[in-house]
Amino acid sequence: MKIVEETRTRLQIKHRPIANWFSGGIILIASFSFLIYCIFFESASASLTCKRPQANQINCDLKRFNLLGFTDKRKIFDPQEAYIQQHRGSKGGTTYKVIIVTPLDEYPFLSNLSYEKNQELAEKINNFIHSQETYLSVQANQRSYVFLFIIFVLTTTGIGAFLVTTPVSNFTFYKSLNKVLIERKGLRAQESIEYPLASISRFDIQDKQFKNSKLYRAVMIVNLIQEIPINPQYTDEKSVRYVISRINYFLNVDN
Repeated sequence: MKIVEETRTRLQIKHRPIANWFSGGIILIASFSFLIYCIFFESASASLTCKRPQANQINCDLKRFNLLGFTDKRKIFDPQEAYIQQHRGSKGGTTYKVIIVTPLDEYPFLSNLSYEKNQELAEKINNFIHSQETYLSVQANQRSYVFLFIIFVLTTTGIGAFLVTTPVSNFTFYKSLNKVLIERKGLRAQESIEYPLASISRFDIQDKQFKNSKLYRAVMIVNLIQEIPINPQYTDEKSVRYVISRINYFLNVDN
């Protein structure tokens, strides 16, 4: 928030919500990145087929499909076992996935299935490995998880777009016209309203606690009860107090 023009008859104050634009841009970039990952790289379903051409030989094909149907194919030779890998998130959540172990490597199946589904898959794979059966085919999908995650990402995208399109606020005080003109200009808002200077009751400073610090905004009180924020987004105390002092000085200057 800053004063962009000050004369004896005109005072203009502009507030650019740079913090909102910056945070919204970061949210949009992150949301688009996650969305691309979900659509093109996150597996929505998977299938495992195994054959036993000889008594001591097992060959498997692991296929993972994304939402567009594209496939990631892996050849798995001589699987030894399947076990459930558990991962605890930083916020206490737990996820599970089946890992297929070979003498040379390990292959994950799907990463967001329930523990019961993973247990079922691991049991079927292990039963096949330790039996004399000649063919195994198992499938699973986590489309519901992927769709829910996409909905979450789209929600955050909306929040980011809302912040990025926060309008610029302009307050222009005209002594010669005896009015204050308030303009909010942005992609999602085009608003203009004016009040006579005589309707302005006073100017207040409101504060709000943000984590370990306080931020402030200037508020114009019109007709004793109506509050109109000069800077809708809270900012530092020094700039707010300076702007209010300049407004009070301007309104009290004799023509």
